[in-house]
Amino acid sequence: MTMDECREYLPESWLEPIQQDPVLREIFEEHEYDLEQEAVPPFLIQDLRGGNLERLRPILALYGQPGLDLLQGLLEIDQASKDTAKIQLPDGQTAYAGYFFANPKIDPREAIHAGKRYLRAICQVYQEIFDEPSPVAPKAGVLLLTGQEARNMREKIHQAFIHGQPYLPALQICDEISDWFRDLPYRENCGELADFLHESLYHISNDYFLSYYLQWPLIAPQSIENPFRPHFELWKMGLTAEFFDHDQMALVDW
Repeated sequence: MTMDECREYLPESWLEPIQQDPVLREIFEEHEYDLEQEAVPPFLIQDLRGGNLERLRPILALYGQPGLDLLQGLLEIDQASKDTAKIQLPDGQTAYAGYFFANPKIDPREAIHAGKRYLRAICQVYQEIFDEPSPVAPKAGVLLLTGQEARNMREKIHQAFIHGQPYLPALQICDEISDWFRDLPYRENCGELADFLHESLYHISNDYFLSYYLQWPLIAPQSIENPFRPHFELWKMGLTAEFFDHDQMALVDW
């Protein structure tokens, strides 16, 4: 994408920060996707990992404190995944990770506490926002799974997804909370920022809820705290929550 094309597809206010930063300029000029659909490179965040995300500050600062709060979240993710960004192969070459992920750092006690916070956040959305019962019980048990047990649980969820089993709480929660989030109003012009960064935030870890955590500061004030923060806390531990039964949730490692 040339700078003339940047001018056509990006906000005018973004052009000077991009032009003045040789790294940003190169990333955008190498972007060759369907510009009408994705004016921002979908792997923009990956291209800046390892200490370069500060280069986005002049752009994100255009959206005030919400944009800077989003940047802070990106910096936290970069820090949490810094030791997984690249590995040395046996032949001496370096392999770079395609997505951000944190090495499992599991304190079972803290993991269970974070899982319970996540459970409470999910139930709060259903009870206070949707005004309906949660697909998972507020006092459901929290099970920590690692190794083969974790792989078995992920496969169970995957099979339910591909065979269209909507009754599984994990799938119902993902669909319904995603629908709710996408309908939330944004602060002032922050919807513009969310639109342009939509794909790049999702591609951080192929994780919509992680993207929603980052975007929460852009959302107009709500009656609840950021319900995705416990998801982020688990992500930093190398864990994700899976809801496979009304009375049980599992924390699984990667």
